Amino acid sequence: MNRVFVVSACRTPIGKTAGSLSKVRDTQLMALTLAETVRRTNIAGIMIDSVYVGSCFPQESYNLARKSTLYAGIADTVPGATINRTCCSSMEAIVQGARQIMVGDANVVLVGGVENMSSSPHVMRNAIKNARSMVNGELPLLDSLKVDTTDDIGLTIECLAIKYNITRKEQDDYAILSHRRAAKAMRSGCFNNEIFPISITEEDQNIELSYDENVNQNIDEGLFYNDKPIFVRDGTVTKSNASSINDGASAMLLMSENAVNKYDIKPLAEYITSDVIGVSPKNMGITPALVVENILRKQKLSLKNIDLIECNEAYAAQILACQRILDWDIEKVNMSGGSIALGHPLGCSGIRICVTLIYTMQREKYELGLASMCAGGGMGQGVLFRNYRG
Repeated sequence: MNRVFVVSACRTPIGKTAGSLSKVRDTQLMALTLAETVRRTNIAGIMIDSVYVGSCFPQESYNLARKSTLYAGIADTVPGATINRTCCSSMEAIVQGARQIMVGDANVVLVGGVENMSSSPHVMRNAIKNARSMVNGELPLLDSLKVDTTDDIGLTIECLAIKYNITRKEQDDYAILSHRRAAKAMRSGCFNNEIFPISITEEDQNIELSYDENVNQNIDEGLFYNDKPIFVRDGTVTKSNASSINDGASAMLLMSENAVNKYDIKPLAEYITSDVIGVSPKNMGITPALVVENILRKQKLSLKNIDLIECNEAYAAQILACQRILDWDIEKVNMSGGSIALGHPLGCSGIRICVTLIYTMQREKYELGLASMCAGGGMGQGVLFRNYRG
């Protein structure tokens, strides 16, 4: 099998609900990010073999990946495929691109992920429905519901909190920690290398954004502790201890060892392996822990060998359940905050957490890093990277 290297990686700032990026189409967000990823190599005329883009709720129904590729100014000979593995969509894009290189079908693959959740009819319908339920006092009790469908993600997390005895305070404390870490990382410039500023000046758009809009720099703990449940009256999941509706894009350029040598480029990291699983939708929240266990077992490693973990924060209860299972060192997990603070643009997040992971590994000179996440419908996926030091 050919070795696979990440030679360039970046992401947009993450926009908040109805924020700066809400009116930017997903194809435009993705095109800007693909173009920036290629531009960062400082190599003209890179022969890209293929493009994969992950998205959960694409606005563009006619192959978002292909249209984004063309809009990015990439040669029209480069094919594109759009992938949907719900929240893991862009992580699956990495895996598909890496496998193409590993088996010798490609030398250079561009992978990305994007979501404009502010403009997604499906996402906004659900958000409005939940908001109306809270306002009208119509939230049901958990025991009155049958939690057995793939769409009841919030309810599965409520059940998870009960199963693993995760209290409301633990969830709120973790959410506050995520915001504090993200705010500190932002102030310290930890995201400077991974984020590129969005600047769009067109007839109907004048957009400038260079930072993650969602991060709360001035934490009011009372807002977290006093927030109301959003799924059931007797629940513990609130909008403050869960990720939000967001907009953003992320991308990576993958190369074979031959291409790295041909273009005389220094990689950021090496792709080692991945894992993906399916479970009952009721158990969706613990899948990040299960894929970590599978990857460690495949590579004959233990958690002690892993220097850094990025585990996507869909919900605080979900992260805490994974901590209960793996007994990981919380200091190694989401050092710069996670999606509760930064935001979770679904199709973007798989690559986003990998981009953050890789740049943190570079900055801190860590050797091995693992990214993992859960996905709606009862799935989970993870990727293992090794820092490249030349």
